[in-house]
Parts: sequence; C-alpha cells; structure tokens
Amino acid sequence: MRRWIAGLPAIVLLLAFLAPVRAPAATSERPPYKIMMVLWRGCEDACRGFRDYLASRNVPVEYLIRHAGTLNLKFPSLVAEARARKVDLVVTWGTTATLGMVGEFDKPDPSRYLTDIPTLFMIVTDPVAARVVETLDRPGRNVTGTLVIVPEETQIRAIRSYLPFRRIGVAYNDDEVNAVRSVDKIRAIAAEMDFEVVAKRVPADAAGKPIAARLPDVVDALADEKVDLIYIGSSSFILNNRAAFTRAAVARGVPVAAAGEVPVVEADALLGLVSRYYSVGQLTGTRAEQILVESRRPGDIPVEALSRFSLMVNMEVAHKLQIYPPLGIMNAIEVIKAGKPDLPAGMATDGSRP
Repeated sequence: MRRWIAGLPAIVLLLAFLAPVRAPAATSERPPYKIMMVLWRGCEDACRGFRDYLASRNVPVEYLIRHAGTLNLKFPSLVAEARARKVDLVVTWGTTATLGMVGEFDKPDPSRYLTDIPTLFMIVTDPVAARVVETLDRPGRNVTGTLVIVPEETQIRAIRSYLPFRRIGVAYNDDEVNAVRSVDKIRAIAAEMDFEVVAKRVPADAAGKPIAARLPDVVDALADEKVDLIYIGSSSFILNNRAAFTRAAVARGVPVAAAGEVPVVEADALLGLVSRYYSVGQLTGTRAEQILVESRRPGDIPVEALSRFSLMVNMEVAHKLQIYPPLGIMNAIEVIKAGKPDLPAGMATDGSRP
C-alpha cells in the first residue's frame, strides 16, 4: 500500500496534530505508574499509539492489560481489581468498556463503578449521547477522554470534494443511541447543505435486535431509491457487519462513505475522512501525562478530537465502481491500493460499541 498525505483543499481543513513541543518528561526515581487498560479484543492501533506516546515522553509505566471482549471479563471484577491493585489510571477502549467501568455520569454507584480512580476513555463515538460525560468542555466527574469521529459536517464536505451527490442513503439500527443520533445529525446538515437523506431502519427480530442477514435488503432498498452514496456513521451494528454491508453496496454500484477507517481498510467502503486510531491513542496519551505527571483532574480536562484527519480512499473499490479521485485532491488523500493493505497486526476490528 502506498500512502501520502498533504494539505487538503480549502473545502476541508487539515491541521496537524502534534504533541506539545516540549522536552520529554523527566525520568524520576519514583515507581512506575500503574495503568490498567480495559480493552475489547487486543492491543490494536489506539492502544499502541497510547503506549508509544508515554514511552516517548519517558513516563515510567507498568501496564495491566485486560481484554474484556475476548475473555468475557466481568466489569465489576475489573473495577474491584483496579482498586485492589491501587492503579493510578484506568484507560478504556470503546463505549461498552467505558460504561462498564464508570457507568453513566448521573448515576454514580461506587459499589459498581469507578469513582475514585482517574479514568480515560478512547474510541468512544459519542460520549455525551452515551452519557459517559455530561458535556465535552468540562466532564466534571473523575473521567475524561478523546473523540474519534470527525465532525459530520467536515466529513460531508470532504466526501463532496471527491464525489458530488444529491441523495445520501443511511441504514441505521434504532436500538443504538449513537446510530439514531448520527442520522439526526446528517438530516440537520442536509437542510443546510442542500441534499436529501434517505434513511432505512434495519429490520429487527421478535426481541427487537437487528437482523444482520437483512442488511443486503436494506442496501437494495436504498439503491432502489437512487441514492448517490451510502453513509456509515456511528453504528456499531453496521461496523460489525461491514463486509456484507459494503459488499452488497458495491454489487449495486453504490459507493459507501464511512466515518471510521475500518470499513475503508478492511471492507469495501470507497472512502472516509477519519481519525486514525494510532493518532487517537497518542492524543489520549497526552491526557494521561497531564493526569499522572502534571496532576491535573480529569474533570477539568476537555474531551477533544484530533485536528489532523486522513481522507482515505480504497482504490480497489474505486476500480470496481469506476469512481476515481478527482485530480484536484490526489495530493490530499491517503490511498489504499490493495484489498489487504500493509497495516500493523491487530488493526481495530473490535465488537464493542465504539
């Protein structure tokens, strides 16, 4: 895979995310900080970015890695372990792990959740909608973190710089708060940016759970309504079934744009303006340094996103659809030329609610 990133066109602002320019944190004789990382299914790019950042800053750390998804670990047991081991910081990956460790902001319960240990979250799509924090500017509780999703309006402008459109199709699972809120955001943007939104709910079974086998039918319904592209926003269900969903779209000749890197890298989404997981991990590492080394309170640290985004294009899908990047943005994109790009092992495919 060849990649290159330069400045995006004026329609999309690409700012460099850089760690603060300062000398590495001084190595002290103090014992290593104890950080428990509650991951879902392994130490993927965000985890590696987090650890690499702290290593680059010479922050001494002893890691306790727990894989809640793979090993089906129980969150109350992990809360108890964090206290018993007297860890200095807990880092969580995804919405499920975060809520499992700290609960909702307005339902504090020290018998079930962490209230006494600083906690950092990453790869949580919408921490306000998930009620992890009340506001992004000032979390208030003993919790803060980083954002992973690029603002929807910025995404739409980037998509339009690649592919002009009049109608966007969206499939959503109404059992997910994040997914419903994502559709609402796109509808609000549509009114301002003059395009139509065709939203289709994924059929559910008798228990109210979405049926993965019906996703190709949803794609067909969107294609029949002549949408110009299908957008994957904040939906763990669609993300977890990305291969079947994007493959069905390509079969109907409809491009897919995604809010995250995984559908572009690991499936058949055509493009996405994304925050790379490794960089999100590094940004989260800066927050860990502020808490551990600078003794800042998590509740006073705003929940923020990266300021550098990658406009990724899956060229294999571009060939299939005969939809190639305009020459005007070729110097602004990160091109994936093969179906299985040369990514580090363990690229995020986690099944939690990101």
